[in-house]
Amino acid sequence: MKEPAEPNASTWPAGLRIRAAILGYIILLLITWLTASDVLAAVCLVLLISVVLLPGLEARRPSAWLTWIALVVAVAVLTRAGQAHLVLDLVPIVVNLGLAALFAHSLRAPHTPMIARAIIAIEGVERLRLPGIAVYARWLTLAWTLIFCAQLVLFIALQFWWLPTLPAESPARAWAVGWQHVGGYLLPIVFMICEYTFRRWHFRKLPHASPQRFLRQLVRNWPQLLRDAALPGERKS
Repeated sequence: MKEPAEPNASTWPAGLRIRAAILGYIILLLITWLTASDVLAAVCLVLLISVVLLPGLEARRPSAWLTWIALVVAVAVLTRAGQAHLVLDLVPIVVNLGLAALFAHSLRAPHTPMIARAIIAIEGVERLRLPGIAVYARWLTLAWTLIFCAQLVLFIALQFWWLPTLPAESPARAWAVGWQHVGGYLLPIVFMICEYTFRRWHFRKLPHASPQRFLRQLVRNWPQLLRDAALPGERKS
């Protein structure tokens, strides 16, 4: 009689693996912040790289694996030089720069706005055909672009202007670094809550998925957001 196979990471749903990796990253980030460990900073960087490249790694794309290996080697070199912690400090700047560029680029014709892509991936193209949804998606994409730009300016000011003026052991520096790595996520979270509340009121005659279901679907389908799907009634040239 064949024994049942033991569960392993490869049998976990993709969304669960991504959520577990993000949770692990946040926990490691907090520990790294408290201990100022370069080794833990390197582990955080490798985990973040793995999460970003996860769809390509799972699909066994050579480009994704070569990129992962090159970046991990770079992290190892930086760790040996004692610079991994500095690179980790630049992650919020790079993330917000990338997101701002991605959302802004999606607003240019003939591309599909990022929020419209999310609606197509999570709720289906029929949702986007409902009155007012496509226009709302474009304006919301613009709002997120401005949020990421504001975060980018704030993090650049913190990293290159304010933090260098603060003593290493000062409480103000600890709070600034904490905001840079953890508190900086509060603004997007608050914006998401406010936007969801407004959307429920603005489109009160339409059914809405619960926040929990929406977030689960977003985590599960986020690679589809990188695909520039055509809007209803439009064709990509």
